[in-house]
Amino acid sequence: MPVRLLSILLLLLPHLPLQPRLPLLPPARHDYALFFAVNDYAPGSGFDDLTLPVANAEAIAKELRERYGFTTEVVKNPTLDQISEKLRQYQTFFAKNTGARYPSNGQLLIYFTGHGYAENNNGYFVPADGRLDRLYSTGFAYAIWRPFINRIECRHILVAIDACYSVTFDPDWYDKKMDPGHFRRPGELSEGDRLLLANETDKCRVSFTSDGSEDKVPEKSNFARKMLEGLRNGPRNDGILTSEALAGYLRFASPKPRLSSFEGDENGSFLFVQKTGLQAPDPAQQTQTAELEKDLLAWKTAKAANTIAAYQDYLTRFPNGEFRQQANDAIGAIQTDLALRRDDLAWEVAKEKNTAEAYKKYQADFPNGRHYAEADIKIQALTNPANSISWGSLRPDQFVLVKGGTFNMGCTSEQQDCYGDEKPVHQVTLSDFYIGKYEVTQKQWRMVMGNDPSSFKNCDDCPVESVSWDDVQEFLKKLNQSLPAGQKPYRLPTEAEWEYAAREGGKAVLFGNGKNVADPAEINFDGSSASKKTYSIAGVDRQKTTPVGSFPANALGLYDMSGNVWEWCSDWKGAYTSGNQTNPAGPTSGSYRVVRGGSWAGDPQYCRVAVRGYGTAGVRNDNFGFRLARTL
Repeated sequence: MPVRLLSILLLLLPHLPLQPRLPLLPPARHDYALFFAVNDYAPGSGFDDLTLPVANAEAIAKELRERYGFTTEVVKNPTLDQISEKLRQYQTFFAKNTGARYPSNGQLLIYFTGHGYAENNNGYFVPADGRLDRLYSTGFAYAIWRPFINRIECRHILVAIDACYSVTFDPDWYDKKMDPGHFRRPGELSEGDRLLLANETDKCRVSFTSDGSEDKVPEKSNFARKMLEGLRNGPRNDGILTSEALAGYLRFASPKPRLSSFEGDENGSFLFVQKTGLQAPDPAQQTQTAELEKDLLAWKTAKAANTIAAYQDYLTRFPNGEFRQQANDAIGAIQTDLALRRDDLAWEVAKEKNTAEAYKKYQADFPNGRHYAEADIKIQALTNPANSISWGSLRPDQFVLVKGGTFNMGCTSEQQDCYGDEKPVHQVTLSDFYIGKYEVTQKQWRMVMGNDPSSFKNCDDCPVESVSWDDVQEFLKKLNQSLPAGQKPYRLPTEAEWEYAAREGGKAVLFGNGKNVADPAEINFDGSSASKKTYSIAGVDRQKTTPVGSFPANALGLYDMSGNVWEWCSDWKGAYTSGNQTNPAGPTSGSYRVVRGGSWAGDPQYCRVAVRGYGTAGVRNDNFGFRLARTL
């Protein structure tokens, strides 16, 4: 039997405790909350110790206990066997009490906080004894334990996971594309008594995950902070807080979390009901919460109508609303839609005529047209075929010749907050190669592909994003088809080439601009004070891409090697080895492709030259882009 299959089967069997047996459950109560919080990991595990999970878990447990009457239990630094044993205790407890009113109709919140990981299309929460090199047998596998949790005989179960790649708890997460702020369950009712009635009759299986798009999550958890804010300020006048309303607070966390249903879910709602006799909430907080709810409802109404009048009505009612920028952007998009359609129609007419005069007329009518650069190419091809170009503004002077050499790759001494996959440091030797000065722009993508998939529209010089690794391969295929004979084809850089170039030819630097401090004035990343590190400066958080070349280049003349968008590399994701390597191209197969450099949405540690991001070859994200390379 294959070792991996045997290991998974062993996980499905009852675990024999390797640690002293955990205490038994407390007497029956209506609502229960079970927390697994891991700060400390074994040396050599591949996972760094954390400082906040236990404190975050205890703070949320205290709020649930004192405000909502939950019976809470925080298991600190549990091993995989301890997590297994504790979940089985709860399963037994509810099974024995199915005849009682509260356990069978009650609620169970299970909260995980610590490291998370994903490999081979499987997601894991990492226990205290988890090991990166044996994750399949030492990690808490969501695919195995999600059905187990569903079978616990408790009517309402909410699983909350504050960890990297936690979205993989839901195996269908990519197809759902669900925004927690827009999640509305079919059985959700507005009146308190009807909500309580639904709470008694309908089953509920929902999950909160701290990331919504298979991403890393910073240790300084916005997820925990927003959950506490919702628990404190979210209850309505009747003292009821629904999981959907709580998700309304979580949607403002970064990265954006997700609320999703799983397994045997029906139309029930997980309810937080305040204890009677509590001190009245702060009137100012209640007013603020009520206004936020009205703001969110008005925005959803305007967005559903999607008309200029609806968005203007929202702006009139909420001139300083949370969604004023989105409303203005939506109005601008609608106003330009007709102009864009006229632009496209005129371009189709020009292509149908296919004369230099027709293309010049298009340029005269639409001097800022979407197809202006492509019209240049057509005019050039018709008037001077021998010197026809196919790649417009991507001239040879937009590439940098990087002289090869030998460097130390990975978590070298100047790096901070390293992840386990950045180790061990190993020596790499590279040959000379060309790499693009800039990330490929939206305009350049349109010239080759004829479309623009970017989320941040109407910015020709911004990097193209929301492109998958597979999309980039199609782009390269079309681009290389039109190259002159003898020219080496364009390609993605290897992971080693990318890091060597970001390090200015292999130097010991922290960021791709050659600096050891991340400054929002010099890199486009999440520069908010909440994300500040000892090696960063707090400042603006732009929350979008910026035109390529907006910030100073590094010593090689390369721009945006840190921040703006993650950049796809050619490699499959694989573990580092300690041996010396020459022109490494990564593993020959795998489950994920590598992205490098961090993005506009990331904390400063993700913008380090050594950090390794990754995604499936088909995943599209509004902070994933690329730059080109070419063999000498």
